[in-house]
Amino acid sequence: MSNESKYHRLGEPGGRGCSVSILDVEFSNQNSKRIPGELLDGGPESTELELLRTVASRLGVKWGHDEFGWWAALEKSKVSDWTVWRQDDNGRKFIVETDLSETDAGLLVAELEASAHKQTYWADQG
Repeated sequence: MSNESKYHRLGEPGGRGCSVSILDVEFSNQNSKRIPGELLDGGPESTELELLRTVASRLGVKWGHDEFGWWAALEKSKVSDWTVWRQDDNGRKFIVETDLSETDAGLLVAELEASAHKQTYWADQG
């Protein structure tokens, strides 16, 4: 038997989503790095809330409302809240990249540590 506390939330999703058209795009993250993406267009008849429900559904978010309020559940691997940091020779700290999965952050740290330019690199969550 596991010592983990387990719980179950009940409730139904709050409403319908909408049909979307998808356009491949490229945009800059907060570090001005160009990254590929998709623009989801709900069209003139959809509401902001319907589009948000559609995006959440495509990301695998399960949500609902019960006696405890609104809730959303998402696979842990989908949460991208890791940051890779660099410390220079003078002790100054800089963000290299944010919003990474734990795996991607670890791979980036390993890649940077293997480079010819020797600095201190690490990843942390939050």
